[in-house]
Amino acid sequence: MERKKGWSNNVKKKQIILQVSDIVRHRGVGDFGFADISILDKDEGRGYGQAISLVFPLSRGILSEVETEPTITYFHHYRTMNRLIDDTTLQLALFLERQGYRAYPVPASQSDPETGGYRAVFSHKTAAVLSGMGWIGKSALFIHSRYGPAVRLGTVLTDAPLGSGSEPMESRCGQCTRCRDVCPAQAIEGVKWQMGMARNQLIDVRACSTHMKEAYQHIGRGVVCGLCMVHCPFGAIQKEKVQ
Repeated sequence: MERKKGWSNNVKKKQIILQVSDIVRHRGVGDFGFADISILDKDEGRGYGQAISLVFPLSRGILSEVETEPTITYFHHYRTMNRLIDDTTLQLALFLERQGYRAYPVPASQSDPETGGYRAVFSHKTAAVLSGMGWIGKSALFIHSRYGPAVRLGTVLTDAPLGSGSEPMESRCGQCTRCRDVCPAQAIEGVKWQMGMARNQLIDVRACSTHMKEAYQHIGRGVVCGLCMVHCPFGAIQKEKVQ
């Protein structure tokens, strides 16, 4: 009886994964993975044990115009991607709820006032790292193993038994400090990331945010920059080579 029940659960799991794959396939998702977030504190995981992490590659054509400051086109692209991410994660969450599971679509870009305005309700990067799709760069950006940092992330928390991906990857940044060198806010410390490292060991988020608001107010209310992203050798947007 137990064997039959286990077989039935595996079949349902495979069916759900196939349907999740079908939903995201035509939504601009370049990669996705599953993460076991039961290892996190209950409050951090919001009471869920699984996460679906979605990777949306950004337009290389638009990013190629970002050299010394962000462009109005990049700001528009950023907002458009946020809408796409929110639509996709909502669709996934509603699908999972129809299957009888709990699901929580994490907003694409939303800061929680209770955290001082510099943290989201759940870290997209945490789910992406735990799914084994990449690592955190010295810039504190998620770096996908294929697309580099030129991505936006989406996350759906759930209790659906989807399993987990590969083991988290180690940093491949090596001795490179390109992101630190180009940061106009001098907010990046240039420290190599390791699992469990606090974000403030990598970047001064307040300095980053303050600079964007002061320097780029004329470009989309000063909420984007992107210099560390486009100059990262792994993204190869500006054609630098890894040291």
